[in-house]
Amino acid sequence: MRKHFILKICLAVLIVISLNSALRFFKRGTVNISVPEGANSMEISEILKENGLIKSKSYFLARLYLSPYRGKLRYGNFKLDKNSSLGAIFEKLSKDGAKKNTVSVTIPEGYSVEMIEDRLVEIGLCTKSEFEDALNENYDYEFLTALPRSKDVKYRLQGFLYPETYEFYADASAKTIIDTMLSEFEKQIKPLGIAKDSLFSIVTKASLIEREAKLDSERSIIAGVIENRLKSNMRLQIDATVAYAVSGGRYNISRIYHKDLKADSKYNTYKYAGLPAGPICCPSLKSITAAKNPSSHKYLYYHTDTAKNDGSHIFTETFSQHTSTMR
Repeated sequence: MRKHFILKICLAVLIVISLNSALRFFKRGTVNISVPEGANSMEISEILKENGLIKSKSYFLARLYLSPYRGKLRYGNFKLDKNSSLGAIFEKLSKDGAKKNTVSVTIPEGYSVEMIEDRLVEIGLCTKSEFEDALNENYDYEFLTALPRSKDVKYRLQGFLYPETYEFYADASAKTIIDTMLSEFEKQIKPLGIAKDSLFSIVTKASLIEREAKLDSERSIIAGVIENRLKSNMRLQIDATVAYAVSGGRYNISRIYHKDLKADSKYNTYKYAGLPAGPICCPSLKSITAAKNPSSHKYLYYHTDTAKNDGSHIFTETFSQHTSTMR
């Protein structure tokens, strides 16, 4: 009986091996696919699935998102081996097919939507009207659903176009450019675990910190000052908010005048209490982290330390201390 059992097991193993060999035999060869110009990752995954090159579209997209080939797949005609691994498919789709010119653009930390627009227009990636239209398009990101729709907010996406160095195809649409920046924002903030209903206020605070702080060591301290003034029902009186209001968001002014403090804008924290209408720039992850985790202290005031002249500030608890250190 034992011998018969062993023979049955051996026979079953041989059948499995034979079937696998047969499947590999039938799966040999290549498949020619065509990816149309402008196809996105989802559309490419559908083409691959239809041609039997992948089993799961969602797995393909997840692996692509985590790979160095994200955003680099090309359109054109491709010849792919039926046994290709996902890595081989990514490499093939990013290196073969149509050749496209790319443009590298750096968006510095603290740039506003207005400044981003100017830079993209300057290097010829889009026109002003194309960018403005794309800002009003719908984008499929969960964090955007919590952003307020207020007439006082100049740009709903202000603060959420993540500052980074990007490489775009020369003919990329303005919507693709904005979508890429939003995707990078989502990727960067995800580890912070910020609640959706507090994201807008945190990014707004972070934008103030970004424009005010020159030293990384002071970001959380300035965040603490903002929290202390809000809790004390004091107006924030942050110069950067005035600069945003009077410069049309481009910060191309050399100084703030006394008359500017009266500018009738919901972004002006000298005239209006509480936070400004919304973010005044697109902040870095460092400033967002500081806004989420402000330092605990009693400071209510700060000003530039002109003696050191290194971008640092002098922080004080009372107005008299504040004025005395300015002499």
